Amino acid sequence: MKSISLKDRCGGFINLTDSVSEHLEAHPEILALIPEIVSRVTLPTDGSRLASQTSLGRVVGQSSLISTKKIGLSETAWFAIRKNRMKASRVVPNASPVDTDLVSIVANPIEKNSYELVTAWFGAMAPKEPWDPDHADDPTAYEESINFWCRHALVYDPEVMDEPFESTWEDIVNGRRTIK
Repeated sequence: MKSISLKDRCGGFINLTDSVSEHLEAHPEILALIPEIVSRVTLPTDGSRLASQTSLGRVVGQSSLISTKKIGLSETAWFAIRKNRMKASRVVPNASPVDTDLVSIVANPIEKNSYELVTAWFGAMAPKEPWDPDHADDPTAYEESINFWCRHALVYDPEVMDEPFESTWEDIVNGRRTIK
């Protein structure tokens, strides 16, 4: 696995691997901005995970994360599976992304002053989706996630998502895909 090392603003490094570049195909325009984003962040000094939201001071892209009417776990909504994702995301067909100056990145420590980029996107930080395996041992994180994603969704984008379908968060989290 090849990687590129990018320097943060305090001399630490964030590595961008080929596999993460593939993962970022869901946000293709962001790849060119990764060096600038990394140059503006500071790695945690305690070795914890980096989750950073940064303003680049100019419109750099469009955020597909939008606020929605709140739904319940068993309430039907639109979902679609994004490229390189395990399960479906809640989506809103026929909505438009909004301009943003914000970029968010997540990176994991691999050694002192060295991290590996996990993901990046245009827009504000958001909790992992309710189906994320990390929630299995963290009920608090799951509750935060489901509360957030019952009030938010992604703008449907056929360039990076399969066809939308109707389902519920309950079915998506439990590995069922219902089409009505």
